[in-house]
Amino acid sequence: MVFLNQSLCTFPINEFPVGEIPVGRTSEPRNAHGYRCDEFHERKKINIVFIGDSWTEGSGVAFEKTFSQISCTILSEKLGVPIANWNMGHGGKGYEYIARTLMMTLDILEPDVVIVTLPSMDRREFFTEEINCLDLGVSTLVAIDKGVINPPPLIGELYSHYKGLRSQWDDAAKAIMHYKLIELLLNEKNVIWGYSTNDWPPAPNRIAEYIKYGFFDSSRYLGYVFEKVDQISDTDGHPADKSHELYASRICDWLLSRHGEKLSSIASFTES
Repeated sequence: MVFLNQSLCTFPINEFPVGEIPVGRTSEPRNAHGYRCDEFHERKKINIVFIGDSWTEGSGVAFEKTFSQISCTILSEKLGVPIANWNMGHGGKGYEYIARTLMMTLDILEPDVVIVTLPSMDRREFFTEEINCLDLGVSTLVAIDKGVINPPPLIGELYSHYKGLRSQWDDAAKAIMHYKLIELLLNEKNVIWGYSTNDWPPAPNRIAEYIKYGFFDSSRYLGYVFEKVDQISDTDGHPADKSHELYASRICDWLLSRHGEKLSSIASFTES
């Protein structure tokens, strides 16, 4: 463990802790690191990282109904071994969060499988002079414009600047660059991994285009988006139970059909 003093460092130590897992701030129930999942120190026969935004976190859905937990339950029954659900989905986050978090945690967690569910491309992490990580995104801008959110003056000013700087082309460039970092990190670790995206337009069409032109690896694509077939309520558009069940079944089908032999090998491996 490396003990850092922010006053002596030129980088945000909370989001870039050296040799540590960044602290999450997700909904209940949370593990010791602040993520809605099993404890990281409790390794099981197979350990799976799920990462994305609030759809992956399972906003509004009971823990046992999240697609990450359902996936682990199905795979555990199929493979006959206990499986750790390391769900690092985090509300309001985007591609930058996924790349940063994987960069900081892969060497520590050493997962066997990583499932990435890509969020909206418009989101950014901005680090203020006070070293706060501010999540910028269109959904928050809309909420501010409607008066649903009333941020402090300084935060409101930062959002107004972000609103003036927004561009679909910048979104595309940042998404491609951060995806490539995610891809490089995961390929280097030689883990089983795949990705999909929330079905929040225009993400699915853009992902299909980036696959077509070779920016995103087609062999890692799950073949389906995280389809929202139901939602929490009229006022909460997050996917509900049936959506999570459907996505979990598709994840498991992809893993078992593409990587069933390797998963069975991991499940049967005994350390000498």
